[in-house]
Amino acid sequence: MATTNGTQLFPYSVGATRLLFFFMLVPWFLTLQESRTVNAEEAGVRRIAVVVSQNIKPYLEAVDGVNLALSKTSEATVEVVKLWRFQTSERPSLAKSLLERHFDLYLAIGPEAFRFLWNHFDSNSALKLYSIVLNPQTILGPGNKFCGIPLNIPVQEQLRIIAAGIPNARKIGLLYDPSYNEEFFKNAANFASMRGIEIVPLKVDSRKEIPSLLKNYLTDMDALWLIPDRTVISESIVRYVIKEAFIKKVPTIGYNRFFYESGALMAFIFNYQELGGQAAQKVLAALSDRTCSDSVPLFQVWINKRVAEKLERNVPETILPPFVFGP
Repeated sequence: MATTNGTQLFPYSVGATRLLFFFMLVPWFLTLQESRTVNAEEAGVRRIAVVVSQNIKPYLEAVDGVNLALSKTSEATVEVVKLWRFQTSERPSLAKSLLERHFDLYLAIGPEAFRFLWNHFDSNSALKLYSIVLNPQTILGPGNKFCGIPLNIPVQEQLRIIAAGIPNARKIGLLYDPSYNEEFFKNAANFASMRGIEIVPLKVDSRKEIPSLLKNYLTDMDALWLIPDRTVISESIVRYVIKEAFIKKVPTIGYNRFFYESGALMAFIFNYQELGGQAAQKVLAALSDRTCSDSVPLFQVWINKRVAEKLERNVPETILPPFVFGP
């Protein structure tokens, strides 16, 4: 190393010089990052907390849809909160922490997240939306105000589609437990009567009653309608009911891919990534005008051509949305 009268001209090694330079840059870099954050806020970029109920595929696909839709705009950024990682006793502290961070909007994915946000976040101080929640009014009870995208297709819309898909159906059996779905039946019967259709109530209090009920009434039905119901619906029951209806040449209407694959002629199908994208658009709208109302979820109606052929049902070569031929 070069010296002058025994004194080093460059008292630091090359490595030490680089290290010193790095530490000189750190404060500048942190200042730059802080500046970028401030500039983003000044530019109107909103911060969204997406609270996810459980680590299951439909919810994760919905989160992907939210992220994908919002990544195409510079209006909002997303932070995902995995609610399933927090015990019930820890959730009040989680809520406090989220509120202190002053997100512009909180989005619940699934019923647990929905209940968490509405129980812990005051609507006057936090803008809240929900998605992928079936029958939200039964979770919070009457009198509560909430806004989002329920996992419910309005009964009148379902009947319109059923009438279009099975035009000769004049007597449709509805299999349900009145403890859970009496109100659905009443609404369905009311709207169906306007179309000249009779909804026949196939009421059960337990699954043991289903075989005798089908034996006594199924042959008089033009179609059988299965809806979400805690008593009636299980994988084994669904397969059994669809098989019995198929034997008697009665088409079945279901509400997800499992029904379709089990032999239903028609099934209402949700694409959860699309529902996430729909929720993202609702987020942007709510942030824009601070108002909100519930929206009908995006859905398709899959037609099972193989089942239609075996039931000797005529299916046109081309069909219009929301109808599609299933895989």
